Amino acid sequence: MTSHARTHDLTLEHVAGRDRRALLATALFLAASSLGLSGCSGPSADEDRALARLERLIFVPPGVCSLGLGGLDCSNEDALLVDRYEVTRREWIAHLALSPKLANGPAESVWGRWDPDSGTLPATFMTQREALDFAALEGMRIPSQREWLRISAGTRAQPWPWGTSPARSVANTLDLGITGALGVGTFEAGATPSGVYDLIGNAREWVTVEGSEGATSELAAAMGGSWLSHQEPLFDWDQTKGLRLAALDVDHRHRSIDLGVRLVAGAEEYLKTEASSWGTSPSSAERVRAVGERWGRPAEELLGRLSVGGGQGILWLLEGTQR
Repeated sequence: MTSHARTHDLTLEHVAGRDRRALLATALFLAASSLGLSGCSGPSADEDRALARLERLIFVPPGVCSLGLGGLDCSNEDALLVDRYEVTRREWIAHLALSPKLANGPAESVWGRWDPDSGTLPATFMTQREALDFAALEGMRIPSQREWLRISAGTRAQPWPWGTSPARSVANTLDLGITGALGVGTFEAGATPSGVYDLIGNAREWVTVEGSEGATSELAAAMGGSWLSHQEPLFDWDQTKGLRLAALDVDHRHRSIDLGVRLVAGAEEYLKTEASSWGTSPSSAERVRAVGERWGRPAEELLGRLSVGGGQGILWLLEGTQR
């Protein structure tokens, strides 16, 4: 296994097209044979939760992103995984069940009023420290301001998540006259080309600011827009004022009914850590392959490297990219 996998790892960068596909298929077959893949009737509750978390993630490959004439560098050297949706009330309520102190804290008056049927709405009213703690329990973190902009603007540095021009009815902002948040992912046309939703509208999102220590610094930021703000671009350039971002400088202790969070992680570290939690059943395998199919060609190189001793889950993802 080791010698075959090493050959695959060294050769993948130097072949293309049909030969590349054949090489990957051979590597997958050899790795699967070595592992002796087997399954059970279905995923356990813990496995199902880990799979559901994986299914929320969008793959963001390394890329160059420079915003405006000022050239703010938002490039990422390493691949990222990012939530396609903002964290929901259902997820936050589950988090509260594990955090009694948090559940009985100063935000209880707001969280306690959430209707049981509102689980798909974005969770809000947490401080940045609470958002950071939630992310850590998920094995993730909240994005930096530059990461958020890379995810939102893409390598083409588009001023809107969906393209180069403003559009109507693509985000839950004040312009629509809706008096509250909507279920995450409601506006298909407002997503990025890779499938990340609600970056402008619904709820603003906590980010960390470069040069700060997260919640230990008073400096923090909220990115994007919400149902309480008018639609505005991710960034624009003014000859007098320079580069302006769709950001609010806020105190890290701030709470707001329209401020939520979206999680991010380094792709390599996350996959290495979490792949073993996806189970071994045929149904688990199919769900993981479906994620790999959605990530597609951009994820091949990283998954090819990780497939060397990476376990069944990584192999399933790689198989999915071949569909």
